[in-house]
Amino acid sequence: MHKNAVKQKLREGKCVYGTSLEDCLGSEMPLILAKAGLDFFFVDTEHSPAGYSEFQALVRTAHYSGIVPLLRVTQNRPELISRALDNGAMGVIVPRVKSLEDAREALDIMKFPPEGHRGFGLRTINTDVMEGPAAEEIAACNRETLAVLMVETTTALDEVEEIAKLPGLDVLFIGPYDLSLALGIIEQFDNPIFWNAVDRVVAACNAAGTAAGLQTGRMDLLIEARRRGVRFLIYSSDVGILLSGYKQAVGELKK
Repeated sequence: MHKNAVKQKLREGKCVYGTSLEDCLGSEMPLILAKAGLDFFFVDTEHSPAGYSEFQALVRTAHYSGIVPLLRVTQNRPELISRALDNGAMGVIVPRVKSLEDAREALDIMKFPPEGHRGFGLRTINTDVMEGPAAEEIAACNRETLAVLMVETTTALDEVEEIAKLPGLDVLFIGPYDLSLALGIIEQFDNPIFWNAVDRVVAACNAAGTAAGLQTGRMDLLIEARRRGVRFLIYSSDVGILLSGYKQAVGELKK
């Protein structure tokens, strides 16, 4: 398995920057994102029609573009997490983690024994068609796979300090819309209640040696999140960036 530069940067206390892909799934996209200076991208199978064949093609390009490919699964289920990894994901984002037990189950399937219970199914997308001892491949996967769990419910927030301490966890990713919805303040991103929740996740991560993450299409929110200690920073999505970029360009042309 390739070295995971995102995981290494997070271990060093650095910020990492990414975006999500939902509809623009051509194999050139990883190269474009890498040239733009991003550290990673994730393909969103939770909310978009993206499939695993498309994702594997993106992974091939990502390997040679110097960008880390991640995948967000549809839900917290073992067969979805293991399939994402077997199709080349260098990390998995798991949505709707509602409890400490949910978190344990998700992390367990991301790791091979003795750290977890992932089944052996490594393919050429994982090994770059290079044959090596199975024990070495297993150790590399356990070491390099990025484990990202989403905090987007009040029940997860209630247990966030314990979740952050779980072995093998790298990032607690705040879902701002779902979390604000759960808090009864949907899209009120200037509300102190929302930022108190963000601060609680950041504090839990800092105490446990993990990183907090957040995604938004609003640059001011992302900068404020970074100021508060969020280090896994995701700006917008493929469609969001295309739309805003073209709107700005067309607006200038029509002046």
